Amino acid sequence: MAAAIRRAPHRNRWLRILGVSFVMYVLSYIDRTNIAMAIPAMRGELGISASAIGFATGMFFWGYIVLQIPAGRLAAVWSAKWVILGLLLFWSVVSFSTAFVATENQLIANRFILGLFEGGVLTCTIVLIRKWFTREERARANTMFLMSIPLASVIANPISGLVLAHFGWQMMFVVEALPGLVWAMVWIWAITEEPRDAKWLDPQEKARLVAALEAEATDTAPVQGHWIRTLWHPAVLLLALYNFAALMAEWGVTFWLPTVLKETGLSITAVGFLSAIPYAAGALMMILVAFSSDRAQERKWHMIGATALSGVFLLIAQLFGGSTVAILVCLTLAVAAFFGRFGPFWSLPTEVLPPAVAGVGIGLVNGAGNLGGTVGPYFFGFVREWTGSFTLALTVGGISLIVGSLIAVPIRARK
Repeated sequence: MAAAIRRAPHRNRWLRILGVSFVMYVLSYIDRTNIAMAIPAMRGELGISASAIGFATGMFFWGYIVLQIPAGRLAAVWSAKWVILGLLLFWSVVSFSTAFVATENQLIANRFILGLFEGGVLTCTIVLIRKWFTREERARANTMFLMSIPLASVIANPISGLVLAHFGWQMMFVVEALPGLVWAMVWIWAITEEPRDAKWLDPQEKARLVAALEAEATDTAPVQGHWIRTLWHPAVLLLALYNFAALMAEWGVTFWLPTVLKETGLSITAVGFLSAIPYAAGALMMILVAFSSDRAQERKWHMIGATALSGVFLLIAQLFGGSTVAILVCLTLAVAAFFGRFGPFWSLPTEVLPPAVAGVGIGLVNGAGNLGGTVGPYFFGFVREWTGSFTLALTVGGISLIVGSLIAVPIRARK
C-alpha cells in the first residue's frame, strides 16, 4: 500500500478513482442537502409551513428511487462512468434552478427532479468501486468514497451560512451548483471503466488486480434465472428494509438539524459552523469502523453495532430538553455512529451478489432505503408543527435505527 501511495497520483487507483469519485459525490451531497441551511430563510420568504417544507424535501426521494435499478443495471452491464457523467450534468443544472423557485409547488417539482437525476449516482459509484477494488480492500475503498457524505456537510454548512448571511438563499444555490459542471470535465479525463482498460495503471498491478477480481467473480454464487430475480434475493430484501429504517432517521436529522440549532437563538453563521461538527465526527468514525471491518473481514456485525448505537444516542438526545450543548453532543455521537455503518454496509451487496447483477441489488437497497427519506423529513416537520419541539421525532428516529439493526440480524454474509 505504501508503495502504491508513493506512486504519481494520476497513476494510483486509490487516489485517482476514489479521489475523483469523492469530489463528485461531495458536490452531489451538497446540492442535495444545502436546502437544510436555507429552510429558515425560505420558510419566511416563501410563506411555507414546516410540514410543507418537510413534504417538499421528501419529494426528492420519490424522484431518487426512479432510476436506482435502471441506473444500477446500466452501470453493471454497460458503463458506470458514462451513466454517472450524465447524472452529474443534469443534477447540477437542476440544483442551479432551485434559486428561482417562488412557490411551494415549484419547490416540490424542483426537489423531485433533483432527486430523479441524483438517483443512481451512489449505486453506480459502488458498482465502479466493485470493478476496481478486491473484496479485502472494499470496506476501506467504500469508506474513502463515502466519507464524502459527512465531509460535504463539514465543507458546505459553514460556506452556506456565510453566503446566506451576506447574499441570501438564492445565491447559495447558484454558488454551490456551478462546481458540478466544472468537475464533469475532470470526470471524463480521470475515470476509466475497468482496470484492464487503464493505460495509466502499472502493468504488474493491472495483471494482479484483473486476476484477483476475476477469481472473486467466479467464487460468488450465481443468481439463477433472469437478473430481475435479484430483487427477491433474501440478503437484498433484508438490506433494503434495514436501510429504509436507518435512512428515515438519518434524513430527518440531516434536514432539520440546522433548524433545531437556529431555534435556540443562534445566528445562521454560527449554525453553519456548529452543524458541521457531527459530520466531522462521522468522517472519523467511518475510518475507524472501516479499518476494523477490513481487518476482521467482517461486515454485518460492524454495520449492526454502529446503527444500534446511533439509535441509542438519538433516544438519549430527547432527554435534554432545551440544552443546546447536550443536544449537540448527543446528535454528534448519533450521527458519528450512523456514518460508521457505511463502509461495511455497502460492502455487503457486492460480496453476496455476482458482478453482473450487483448493480440491480444495490439499486433496490439504495432506492428502497431512500424511501425512508420521504418519511423522515416530513415526519420531523409535522411533529415540530404539532408539538412545538423535535422530542417525539428524535425518539421515533432512535427506535427506527434499533429496529433496523434487528432486521439485519438474519442476513447471511461472508466473513
